Amino acid sequence: MVILLFGAFTQQLKIMHSSQVIGKVEKTAMTCTAGLQIANQMPTTTEQLFDEVVSIIHSRGAHYGHPIGQHKRIAELWSAYLGYPIQPNEVAICMCLVKISRQAEDAGLSDNYKDALGYIAIAKTITDAMQDDTDDWKE
Repeated sequence: MVILLFGAFTQQLKIMHSSQVIGKVEKTAMTCTAGLQIANQMPTTTEQLFDEVVSIIHSRGAHYGHPIGQHKRIAELWSAYLGYPIQPNEVAICMCLVKISRQAEDAGLSDNYKDALGYIAIAKTITDAMQDDTDDWKE
């Protein structure tokens, strides 16, 4: 009988503890949700930077088309000049490095950050296109 009462008592303690933990979790979840709602209304500097880069990439894409064409042509020109093959995705990486180098001159200039982020994204896009089985980019 004592063991049954003790078992019922410990079960009740577990339930009480669980409800306190759940209460804390719910309160934390509500606080996090409220924080996320505020954060969604006020984008961070990083989010603004990425938004601007995406907008620039879309704008350039609307004007010039998929970046593989331009970067393929640049790669061909660089390859002819340097005397060894350059791939289209390497053009974008090298252009990113140019922007990183320029940033050393003026760390406050946001254009170089935007351009470097854009070129990294373009390098990935071109790399994906180059790995496409259709090989359309080679023509």
